[in-house]
Amino acid sequence: MDMCELVGQLTERIQKLNHLSPILPEEELYVQFECETETAVVAISKYKIGQKEKIDERRLVTIRGSKEALESLINGRLKLQQQIRLREVHISGSFRHMLLLESLLHLSKPYRYVC
Repeated sequence: MDMCELVGQLTERIQKLNHLSPILPEEELYVQFECETETAVVAISKYKIGQKEKIDERRLVTIRGSKEALESLINGRLKLQQQIRLREVHISGSFRHMLLLESLLHLSKPYRYVC
């Protein structure tokens, strides 16, 4: 599965889950997922969630890692902090945006990985 498909699955889950709307930001937060060969960017806000080409560097969180690590993160098998501690992914951006992203990833996990 390529990065665009993975990010597409994540955006669909976030859009469907009404309990996430209180924590979604007013202004777009850009999340860039980078693996060895691919990059995908998603913009997340209360008003719109979707893949983007153009980004605002001030509101960007970048997650770099192997395709397998990013897939397990997006699909909810491992938490972001677990992967950071295991050095499977590297994250850059403001601390506030990183915490928001971690919350969104955790709260939008597919049901089979909720524990």
